[in-house]
This record gives sequence, structure tokens and C-alpha cells, in this order.
Amino acid sequence: MDRREMEARRADNQVWNGAGDYQLHPWYRAIGPDGRAPVYLNTIVGLAQREGWQETLEPLLRSFEGSARGALYSDLLWMGLERCLALRWQEERPALQALRRDYAAQALARLPAPQDRNEGESLRGCWWARALDQPHRESSREKAVLDQLEFPQTWSGDQVRQGVEDLLYRWYRRPRRSTLDQLGSSRVDRSFFAAWQPGRNRGDALRRLSGPGESKGQGGGLLGKKRLSPFWQTKTRERVLRDYVEGCFGASLLSPGELAQAEQELCTGDHRNCRLHFTKGEPISRPVKGACARERALFELQRQKNRAYFEEHKGQYRLAMSRLSQALENTLLLQREEDDSPSRWGRLRPQTAWRGAALGEEQIFARRQTREPGELWVDLLLDGSASQNGQQEKLAAQAHLIAASLGRCQIPVRVSSFCSVSGCTVLRVYRDYQDKGTDEKIFDYAAAGWNRDGLALRAMGWLLDRNKEEGRRLLIVLSDASPNDDQKIPSNSLLHGNRDYSGVLGVKDAAQEAAALRKKGVEVVCIFTGGERELPTARQIYGREVVRLPGVSFLAQTVSRLIQGRLTAGDRL
Repeated sequence: MDRREMEARRADNQVWNGAGDYQLHPWYRAIGPDGRAPVYLNTIVGLAQREGWQETLEPLLRSFEGSARGALYSDLLWMGLERCLALRWQEERPALQALRRDYAAQALARLPAPQDRNEGESLRGCWWARALDQPHRESSREKAVLDQLEFPQTWSGDQVRQGVEDLLYRWYRRPRRSTLDQLGSSRVDRSFFAAWQPGRNRGDALRRLSGPGESKGQGGGLLGKKRLSPFWQTKTRERVLRDYVEGCFGASLLSPGELAQAEQELCTGDHRNCRLHFTKGEPISRPVKGACARERALFELQRQKNRAYFEEHKGQYRLAMSRLSQALENTLLLQREEDDSPSRWGRLRPQTAWRGAALGEEQIFARRQTREPGELWVDLLLDGSASQNGQQEKLAAQAHLIAASLGRCQIPVRVSSFCSVSGCTVLRVYRDYQDKGTDEKIFDYAAAGWNRDGLALRAMGWLLDRNKEEGRRLLIVLSDASPNDDQKIPSNSLLHGNRDYSGVLGVKDAAQEAAALRKKGVEVVCIFTGGERELPTARQIYGREVVRLPGVSFLAQTVSRLIQGRLTAGDRL
């Protein structure tokens, strides 16, 4: 059982403890940015279920999913809910207030400096500072919003729902739920229909990376409910997006003309309106400021964590690296052994010499010849989306180990990662085939944003086609096989809205792209990094070529088995 599964089970136990019922199905599950289950929030979820409020609040939460401000609305609901329930149950559960203060301190520590916060972060900062009775500055608007959010502990679930709807209508002009029901679900809840205000997100606004404490599909809020994009969503403005991805991830590997040609070829079908960015992480010449500077600072912090994790577990990884290198070297040596093949000349074979005189056979000699293994080109592709937030250090260490072992054996290897932000799929190359002594750059790996697996696989196929060297191609994808992107799949009909790139549609697209690579002769294998729930989707995408790593001790055995059979020329899957 991996850490994510353990924490998911721990979260379920915390919810059950709050609800006082170990038979119910948890309504929500909170997992913190460090990958751990916060006992306070999961207890609140359980208390809400104990009160029977989930049936009242679930429709409202679902209506937020289609909103441009859905993450903020969800945060406000949970903030009001947690305080109300903490006060209601404080006598029966005396530890609840201490847990609340402890969580508030952690939440504050994760937020950016006050001057760098967006609206949601600023409201959360003020809210948790109130919980700790800490001095802080609130604008008149913030004070009014948070004052209205301090619901009385005597309120019922219906009153909490009504209180949230009243607050959202007053401060954000969001129609109440009854209005949404009459007008056809939550599609009316868009800035397109509401009165426009400065700072409101429009369809072509830049949808930034997940910030500190945010993970994939999350708005950085308390429980991180998945946020969906507006149904009229279009492409982010070209110059704005290019400046952002270059500032965050590095300069483009391609010239503008090459990139335009690549996008024209690859960004088609379900990936229309998407863009691509290929980079090796080299910094751009112009100064990086604002949001890009903050993102790069977070990436640098993660690099340090990756390196520290590897140093902490160096003994394990060095041993695994030695075992993997030795296994691959043994395979190469076996392939290069001299073979005594029958020949008309060479060294006389005593056991067949009689056949020359008796039968007139000419091939009674042994000619020594060397068998060379077939050329193999290996690509490692890491899922770089925020769904990997809880295991970035482990993935970086595993990729470093595999690449270093292959490099020792003179097997060409390239290491890349992919993520998506604002409809732009970013492929970051840490180590290319011909690079020497660059394995340390793999520790630059950091998870952020979304993941459009299908487009990433298609783009990798395009990169592979650029390598004109002869040989077999092996693509090893380290992923949880959960495609999910905030850039929707465009519709060809005005009568039907754009569809989310997630769930069944995302899995189907990724499976088609994996199959297309196999048809081109690329052998695609998935080293699965997810939990039990995602395993069936991994098998839908990659078929039988899915392997799991229970721990670092299994890495050498698993990877050597993947590669050894492919070193022999002519072998097939």
C-alpha cells in the first residue's frame, strides 16, 4: 500500500470518527498539500454527515463546479460550515477548538505574503487569523464578507445553505439556487451572465498553475473540490500565455516557426484550442516578475526537496542503481558473447570433422563471430501535474536512478515531464539522449498544473519522429493514469457545450494516443504511480504494459525486466 492509499484510509477513518458511524460512505475526503489527511477538516466533514447536512449542501456544491469562481465559492461555504460545526460540537468534543487552531496555523503558514495573495487567499488568511485571534489587516469588503460568514452555531443545514447563497448573491451577484434550478442547472452561474466587475475571470483569462497547497483540479481551498472551466471557454491570449509559460518553465526549444508547425500538426481534434511548449528549462533573457517569479521560487524549493530526499535515501537508491546497472550490463555481455557458428573456414570442429571425409560436408569449421544487441532508445516521461504533489521527491529519485543506470550502460535515454496550464501542454526535457553528466537536472522535476495525457503522448510521438537514428523505441511513462485538464474538449455543434477533458473521455483519448504510438513501432509501458482506484484506467490506457513499484527495493528488478528483453534485436512485445 502506497502513502496516498494510507492517507486516504486515514482520512476515511477521521470522517467516520466525526460522524460516529463506521458504515457510511464518506461524503468528502480532505488531503493536505503535504499529502497527509488533516484530522480537523475530516472531522468537520464527518460532523456535517452526522447532522445530515450533505443532502442539503451537495446540490449547492455541485452548482459551483461550473462557475468561473467555483473554487472561491466552495471555500466560503466550507469556511462558514467548519466554524458553525466547531462551535456546535465544542462541548461534546473539547479537543475540536484546539484542532481548529492548529489547522489555522498550518493554513496560514502555507499562504503567500499578504501583498501577493489573490482574493480567495486573502479571505482565507483573514479567516484563519481570526481563528487564532492574531492581529491582521482586513479591507472593509473582506470584513463585511467574513462577518456575514460567521454563522450562528444554532443554524440548521438549510440555514447554512441559505446563508451562503445570500452572501454570494450580495457580494458576487450569484443567482440563488432556486433561480438556477428554474433556468437550467448551474450554467447560468457565469460571469458571462452576471454583471461584469473588474478582476472577474473571462473566457480567455489566464488560468494559472496551482499555487502553494493546491493540487490538480483544486482552487487551493479547504477541501479542493474539482473546479471546472466555463462552457464557452476559448484559448488564452497568445502573448499572455507565452510569456507566462516561458517565465515559469523556461525558453522554448523550438523556433516560432517550428512551434507553429508542431501545433498545426498536433493540436487537432479533441486538442483543438490547445497549445504546446517544449523546453529544457533554460531561463529566458528578460526579467521574471510577479506570478512567474513566485512559481519559479516554488520550483526551486521543490528541487531542493528532491535533492534532500535523494541524499536521505542515498543508500537505498545507490544499491538499486548498482543492481539495475549490473543486470543491464550482464544482458549486454551475453548478447556480445562470441558464437561458434558452422562455417566453411575457421577453426576445425573435431566433433564434425568426420563428416567432411565421409559425407563431403564443407561446413565442418567454426567461425567465431560477435552478436551485437539491437540499438535501443529509451524515453522516460513523468506526469508533472499537481496530482503528483505528494510524491514529487520519490518520482524524481526514481527517474534519476533509471537514467543514471542506463547511462552507465551506454543506452541512450531522455527524461521529460509533462503538465498543462491554461490549455498549454508543457513538455520539459531534463536530459536528452546525447547529454552527458546532466542527470542532476532531473531533480528539477516539480509537479504543477493539470495533465492532458493524450496530447502529451502525441507530442512525445512527434519528438520521437525527429530522432532519425535506427533502433527500437521504448517509452516508459511514470503516471497515475488520470487525465484531467481545465481546457475543455471543443464541440463541433452550437447545440452542445464543450466537454470536460477528464474521466471516460480523457482516458479514451489517452488510450487512443498510446495505441497510435504502438502502431508506429514505439513500445509504451506505464510505471503506475497511482492508487487502486486509478489502476483500471491505467490498464485501459496502456493495456497489459502496466507495472507497479511497491518500493525502491523492487525498482531494479522491475525496470531491468522491462528493458532486458528489448535489448535483443528482433524481440517483440
